[in-house]
Amino acid sequence: MIHNDLPARPASSGSAMLVEDDPLQLDAMVELVTELGFRPLIFSNADEALEFMREGASEIRLLWTDFHMPGTANGGKLAVEAMSVIPGLPIVVTSGVRGAAYRLESGITYVSKPWSVEIMEALILRLTAS
Repeated sequence: MIHNDLPARPASSGSAMLVEDDPLQLDAMVELVTELGFRPLIFSNADEALEFMREGASEIRLLWTDFHMPGTANGGKLAVEAMSVIPGLPIVVTSGVRGAAYRLESGITYVSKPWSVEIMEALILRLTAS
């Protein structure tokens, strides 16, 4: 018998902040979080996302960001700032740079690209389970 240990999908999950400069990756991210019941908030770089958060973003339940993006801030800086602006926010940082090791703060989940939809779905459900 197969057991499904995934948490139930939330009925109303608030917003997922998605920060990605690659349109194909972003499309997949939007589709996944939408299917999970989140309203996607889309940003093409960390600078825009930081500005949005600093203006008092509400109902953000997840931050999913690429590490390398155009602009002055990277996904690591965004993640650290998000932790101070929204304490306890689940944060996922992804990167496709092979062999790169990132020093991220405790509480930030790192996932290599390419990621699988199934793994990301399980991770997001686990991180956002109330």
